[in-house]
Amino acid sequence: MKKTKLLIILLILPLITSCWDERLLKDTRIVYLAGFDTAENNNYLTTTIIRDIIISESNRGHTSVSDELVMGKGSTMSETGLKINRSVTGDFDLAKARVIMFGKEVAERDIYRLLDGIYRNPRVNLHSKFALADNTANEIITHLANDEMQKGEFLYEMIASGEENTEIQEITLRSIRTYLFDDGKDFTVPVLSLDEEDSKVKVTGAALFHDRSFTGETLNPDEITMLLLLMGRRSEQAILTKKLDGEDNVQVSFNVRNVSKKKNLEIKEKIHVDIELELVVEVVDYPPDHLEKQEAIDHLNKQLSEILTERADALFKKLQTNQSDLLGLGRDLMAYHPDIWKEIKGENYYEEIVVNPKVKVKVGKINVVN
Repeated sequence: MKKTKLLIILLILPLITSCWDERLLKDTRIVYLAGFDTAENNNYLTTTIIRDIIISESNRGHTSVSDELVMGKGSTMSETGLKINRSVTGDFDLAKARVIMFGKEVAERDIYRLLDGIYRNPRVNLHSKFALADNTANEIITHLANDEMQKGEFLYEMIASGEENTEIQEITLRSIRTYLFDDGKDFTVPVLSLDEEDSKVKVTGAALFHDRSFTGETLNPDEITMLLLLMGRRSEQAILTKKLDGEDNVQVSFNVRNVSKKKNLEIKEKIHVDIELELVVEVVDYPPDHLEKQEAIDHLNKQLSEILTERADALFKKLQTNQSDLLGLGRDLMAYHPDIWKEIKGENYYEEIVVNPKVKVKVGKINVVN
C-alpha cells in the first residue's frame, strides 16, 4: 500500500513542479499601445510604444520607466512583429496592450484580415480598446511618443470617459469579434484625431462599419449619443444641447435620465420599422428659465420632441446610405421573419428597410440655472 502511494506521488510530482508556458517579464517587451497602417507595395506598418521598466541594482532596487517608439514593416501582421523583434531586445508582445488602433486606409479593407493574427495570440488582452485614426495610426502614436503623458493609459482613459458619457459605443477586441461574424448587425469605432491648434489627440466621433470594413462615414458626438439612446445603451450620463426652433440663440442642455423604447416591424412593399423612443430628461442649462410653469415645460417637451425626431430621422438616413445596421434590424428579421431575410440578405439588405423614428421627450426633475 505504501509503495503504491509513493508511486502515485512520484508520477504526479513532475506535473506540479513548474509552469510549462511561463513567460517572464524580463524576457518580454511590454506594448501598451499599437497601431497598424498600410505601407507601400501592399505592405503593412506596425507602430508601437514599448515600455521598459529598469531596476537599478546600484540604487537599492530603484525603478525607472522609459518608453520607446518602434516600427516594423512587412507583408503580414506577423512579419511586422518579427521585424520589430529584430530591432529590440526581448519579445514583442501585445499581451498588455490597452489600445489597438487602425489607420483609416487599413480600416477601409476587411479588418479581420489583420485582427486574425491578433486573435491567434493566446496572451492578447481581449479587453483592449479598439479605435480608428482619422488619418494614420503612425501619426497619432508618433505624436504621443513625444508627449509626457502616459501613452496607452491616456488613450484608454479618454475612450472610457467617452463611453461613460454615452458618446462612444463600448468596443473591445472581445466584443468586436461578435460583430465581425454577424450578418445582421454592425458597429461603430471611436475616431481619434490630432488637433493641430492645441496639438492634442482627441476623440472626434465614431466611424461607421459595415461587413468588416469602414464605410468612410463618421458620426459626430451628438449623433452617436442619439444612436446609443436608440440602441438602449445609455451610460452614466447622456447630455445633449439643442437650439430651439424659432427662438434666436436659445439653446437648452439636458441630461437623459431614463430611456424606454418600443419597436414594431411590419411587412408592406418594403419592411417598415416603427421605433418609439421616450426620454425622461433633466434640464441642466436653459437661459429663459420659467420652468416652474407647466405651460413652459409643455412647450419645451414639444420643441425637443420635434427636434430629436427630426435628428433621429436624419441619422437613420445616414445609416441606410452607408448600409450600416447598428440597431440589428437584420437580426430581428432572422429571428422573426426568416423567409423574408432569406430573400433580402446580402450586401445591401438595408435598402429594403424603412425606419420611422418618433422621439417623445418628457422633462422630469429640473435644475434651473439662474
